Amino acid sequence: MERKSRSSRSHDEELSLWKQICSSLIKLEGIQKDEESVLSTINKIQLSVNVEKVGITSLIHQKLKDNYRRGIELSLTESKTIGDIIEKISVLVALRDNEQDFKKKKRKLEIEDSTINGGGSSHIITRGTTVAARQPKEKDKNEEWILAVVLQYHPDKNKYQVEDVDQDDFGEKQRYMLPPRYVIPVKSSEEAKLSPEIPAYQDVLALYPGTTCFYKATVIAPPSKVKVQFEDDNDEVKYIMPEHVIEMPKSK
Repeated sequence: MERKSRSSRSHDEELSLWKQICSSLIKLEGIQKDEESVLSTINKIQLSVNVEKVGITSLIHQKLKDNYRRGIELSLTESKTIGDIIEKISVLVALRDNEQDFKKKKRKLEIEDSTINGGGSSHIITRGTTVAARQPKEKDKNEEWILAVVLQYHPDKNKYQVEDVDQDDFGEKQRYMLPPRYVIPVKSSEEAKLSPEIPAYQDVLALYPGTTCFYKATVIAPPSKVKVQFEDDNDEVKYIMPEHVIEMPKSK
């Protein structure tokens, strides 16, 4: 016999509670109608009696007594039924809250299992996002980071499919499957303005002017245009737009 999942069990409990609440509400409606009937009867009896001339006969007294007793019983039943409904609603709300917490925690774990480890991001990069992508390293070559666009995220492989923004010698755009730590979102100009300023002397990846490649550099002076000094570039200093400067990813 198959074990039900947590979500299935929770759904069954919620459904059962909701049915009980609906049944109690129907019961409450019947009780309140009976109360209205009893109250109406008491009012009619009282209006029909001339207390000053005739007084209250034993028959009238008994009828009033019976109706008052019935009214008290109905009132107590109504109070108990309302309390029962409130209790069941509280349990239902708690179940829904627990289910939402469970879903949030589950989603958080799923995201953590497939987060982007570079660039300090903690969410799945969406299709069409411009990124800095590290090309698969070739033997005897330094690592190369290129400007690329995310085509798709494959959760089963925990890899992104990205496409180089530049064409190769044959006029085609190369595609790569890369793990999250090799895919870093490139901020828009507006996002870059709102982001914390990268301090001087920090190592970064910066888009080399006139190219679609990122290279290791050191910040010389922020902020409006970041003044950087590229590695292996004869100590030349160049100005780069803030959105084209990325914090150096942590080495794994």
